[in-house]
Amino acid sequence: MEYNISETMGIIPDTGSSKRALDDASNPPHVKVVKLTRPEPFHGSSLVVQELQASGNICTNVPMDTVPVKVENSYNNNNNNPLWMEPLQELPVMPLIWAQSRQEVCESFDWFRSYQGGVYFVNNVTKGYLLSGFPAKRDGFFQQGKLIISHGGGKAESLQTLKGQTKLRLADDQKAEDKSVRSLLNNYRKRIPLVLLIDDRYALFPYNLAKRNITYAVLGVYNITHAWAERETTKSGQQHVRFKFTFQWCEEQGQPWWHLGKNEPKPPVVFPGNQGFHESFENDNARTTESDYEDMVISEDEEAIPPFGEITATPKTSRRLPVKKSEFLLSERTPGLADRSCSHCGMRSPLVFSIGWGCLNAPCPLFWTIPDAGGVSFPDELTYLEDFIKLRPFTPLDVGFRNILPPQPVTNPSDKITTVQAFTRGMHCVKCGRLSCRFKWQQWECANCGDVLAVSGIVRRAAELKSISTGVVFQCNLLGKDTGIIRRPTESFGSGGSAGHIQTFLLPEGRGRIHHIQHNSSGPLERIDALFEEYQGQASDGTLQFRRWPLRSHKLRGSLLTNYFSQNCGEPYHYVGGTANTVTWEQAPSAVIKARDFIKERTTQALQKHLNFNEVLSAAYMEKQKMSFHTDDEKGLGDVVAGLSLGSPALMHFRRRNIKHGPERKTCLTVVLRHGDVLVMDGAGVQQHYEHMVEPTNFRIAATARYIDPNRK
Repeated sequence: MEYNISETMGIIPDTGSSKRALDDASNPPHVKVVKLTRPEPFHGSSLVVQELQASGNICTNVPMDTVPVKVENSYNNNNNNPLWMEPLQELPVMPLIWAQSRQEVCESFDWFRSYQGGVYFVNNVTKGYLLSGFPAKRDGFFQQGKLIISHGGGKAESLQTLKGQTKLRLADDQKAEDKSVRSLLNNYRKRIPLVLLIDDRYALFPYNLAKRNITYAVLGVYNITHAWAERETTKSGQQHVRFKFTFQWCEEQGQPWWHLGKNEPKPPVVFPGNQGFHESFENDNARTTESDYEDMVISEDEEAIPPFGEITATPKTSRRLPVKKSEFLLSERTPGLADRSCSHCGMRSPLVFSIGWGCLNAPCPLFWTIPDAGGVSFPDELTYLEDFIKLRPFTPLDVGFRNILPPQPVTNPSDKITTVQAFTRGMHCVKCGRLSCRFKWQQWECANCGDVLAVSGIVRRAAELKSISTGVVFQCNLLGKDTGIIRRPTESFGSGGSAGHIQTFLLPEGRGRIHHIQHNSSGPLERIDALFEEYQGQASDGTLQFRRWPLRSHKLRGSLLTNYFSQNCGEPYHYVGGTANTVTWEQAPSAVIKARDFIKERTTQALQKHLNFNEVLSAAYMEKQKMSFHTDDEKGLGDVVAGLSLGSPALMHFRRRNIKHGPERKTCLTVVLRHGDVLVMDGAGVQQHYEHMVEPTNFRIAATARYIDPNRK
């Protein structure tokens, strides 16, 4: 049989329509016609990606109903891995743990919290490994997924698109000291298990995840049984070192979920109550926050910034940290019967390929050569030794790894405080297995089946929050050097309960002003305290619908929700939620109306001018949540934006916009916002030339008032 296949097809976008992709490839410019014969012999029903043998007509270890197709490479004379063009099989059962977005995985599954990259590690220990996309040479899905071979560590040749231009990023050598490779090797040497995940683009998984609206699925717990280095030839003709790992299914879990039939019972979806909660977040140096995925938001005037502080949590808010307690040194491991030591470097390497043994220690001069064949290099076309891809006995799985199902959230804590970091995490639905972000203030809710876990907590008092330390040495503000910003002297206004003081910052070149309006410390704050509590009460009973809304644009798969909860009143604010997040003033909760009135009152008193606001965005930040750098550049936005701060202190940072690098990119002004303060950005130039972010110290609510032209287009 013959197929015409475009060499530039790459990954087939619609994994369920691969046969149609073949039919549509009718003699495009870069096409090779490859004549294939049904491969013989067959060994089992494993689905693998393996090189065709030298004849180009034989491929072992493929299922009887699969026809392998080899796509020749247009960049050089080497052969790509064969593409499996048969339609994917229907998924027999739903995964025990699955998600539709990367964020759902990172916020709900402690074993994988990497918003970018496929290796998630903490303290040099890999916790999770994501299999995605089209495999590299000799990657394999053996023993129906009980043995998986994959390349790890990045640095592969790839196409990158920046500002509409696609460029080839050349590959580079992987090294044992690379962070992700080092962590994987650490798991291998110390026999520490890890969790494998796949997405619907992983070409070797034989079932159709996308048809069931599954983007990510957790396979289970695996051990790394072998690790070695290879020399790989890229499409551009370069040769680079790549590390390979074999992942073997841990049998203590029972059969993999994808092996089960529709009527076979799955393992119970329960969490063994008291296991694993003694670990804390404090050693998790890979914790991911909004600042970590800030650079994924597509914006011409944003780039990644380092976090402003390390994230820690008290033990009572901690969750299970899957780190193996018992360790085994590499020297304690029993080498395989076919392992040999290199005559030059003395390092042992396994017998991996059927062609013969060679040193697989990359720094060695004899690396990637076959001593029994006169020291010639390994060819590009290789097959694995049959014994190498067999399952082998391994150390029994530690009890702490036998159940990786996320624990159910604590909905009614003993101290009744439900605004700490643990309550920002997602949930795993015990009914359908879906991972979901917490996107509603008053409850956890499964985004698939709608199962609800209601939250029961107390109303936080301002008195317990407003005295929290900001962690900075200055009291009110910090002005950077050589910014051109002028700090005006503080001025007082009003009398009695309305008394306060204002400090104004003049931006250079007439770009606008920033006003910091503060309450006098001696003035009564009962009104503000009551407003803070009213906000919380209306958010808890649903009168005020606080939600986390999807960002407008980003680079992650699935939706990416904001790192705070919000609700909008008046004119729609398209930056956050648009019309879906907006209620009219007739429907507005009383807390929002009171916040708008207070902002108008304070700005009138301090600035001696009347301001008209027709929109208020209310935002609630739990512990460790924050709003990343942005600019209020909504179409039709008026010249003045004013925000009221309630609850814990917060740091508001300003930096120049449209400057990507250099000293001018640094924060030029930081203002400490305290309970009852109002911050006013006065002038269109503030949004045009600067961007800002807010970093609360703890639980905080903010109300930001604007005027937006109702007739904008």
